[in-house]
Amino acid sequence: MRIIRFPLRAIPAVLVCRERGTEGWLTIIGDHGWLSGSLADARDEARWLASNTGLPIRELIGSAR
Repeated sequence: MRIIRFPLRAIPAVLVCRERGTEGWLTIIGDHGWLSGSLADARDEARWLASNTGLPIRELIGSAR
């Protein structure tokens, strides 16, 4: 797993979206992101983060961020 720093997002949620131009998936919270090889892995990461932060999960499926 690789941790990627992002600009701080003002969205109070754990985001799941496709990585632009690749087959990878991102799980983003605040200014940190985790790159996953599958949507299932990204969702697993999002569920863990949501359960530990109390934030909802927002999926941006079909969207490149």
